[in-house]
Amino acid sequence: MATGSAPITQRDVASSLGVSISAVSLALSGRPGVSDQLRERILERAEELGYRPNASAVALRTNRTRVLGLLIRNLRNPHFLDVIDGFDETCAAAGYDVMVGSSRYDPDREGQLLDAFQHRAIDGLAIAPIGVSPQVREWSSVTSRPLVLLDTAGGPTMSVRTDQETAVDLAVRHLLELGHRRLAMIVAPADKSPDPERLERFRQLSVDLGFTALTVTTELSARAARSAIAEALAVPAPERPTAFIANSDYIAHIAYLAVADAGLRVPQDISVVGHDDLPTSASLYPALTTIAVDRREIGHRAASLLLDALHERPIATRNIVLPVTLHARASTAPPPRVDG
Repeated sequence: MATGSAPITQRDVASSLGVSISAVSLALSGRPGVSDQLRERILERAEELGYRPNASAVALRTNRTRVLGLLIRNLRNPHFLDVIDGFDETCAAAGYDVMVGSSRYDPDREGQLLDAFQHRAIDGLAIAPIGVSPQVREWSSVTSRPLVLLDTAGGPTMSVRTDQETAVDLAVRHLLELGHRRLAMIVAPADKSPDPERLERFRQLSVDLGFTALTVTTELSARAARSAIAEALAVPAPERPTAFIANSDYIAHIAYLAVADAGLRVPQDISVVGHDDLPTSASLYPALTTIAVDRREIGHRAASLLLDALHERPIATRNIVLPVTLHARASTAPPPRVDG
């Protein structure tokens, strides 16, 4: 079909073969009523002519749009770019388009985007929610379209997340082995935290393993995190943490900047552990110690769950927990000696 020409219709396909429009409709929709030989001829001619089904007409006929939604928290965090990539690749292979939105940690915007997805009649939704999102509960109450939660426990809802408890265990034990005893975890405010089990596990380990557990609570923007980490460092040396555990490599990089602002060094004065193992993390100076996760696999598994639910295929595991590993690099070292 030439660029700028009218789109090829079923009538065009029928006319080129000398068959009825109804025969073309049956063949293209996969319904019975035409012979296998005729179906093959119609499909071949439709491909030759460049016929593409009208999306609106298909949606009206099937009550499906063949569009899946993906709502994430923060496009500035490269973690989510890989999640989107895995999600989109899996959807494209199944013939589905993807609609992506970013809430930017704003509950009002999250609600607006959920409304938009619902009104666009997407076939299913994967969401990395802001904390325990009431809007997500409302989605399940007003639509039967399948839902998958990302990076948070799902309960009765399908979910894909990484093993957060093991992630904390690996980071804490690595730092303790280096000799650290004053550890700080950087976390989002309680109402926006996607993974409260991380903080719970951190505090439990402090009791079990005998270290001081500090928390730095901050909005997860670069400016807010840099300020909050700087405040945690602006205390006498015996009182400040000797290591930070971040919930992302993005925030870990901000910690590098805050440490430098305080006239300190990573790792000589302060060790830093990230979470994600972004491609750039090994290239930071010093190279970042981090918890590695398969970000594209998160997106792939989320899309696969939605597609299985839509096509009523058996789902072996509704709440998927992906493994994590620790990549120890140069951003962690034994703590400095502190007098006083």
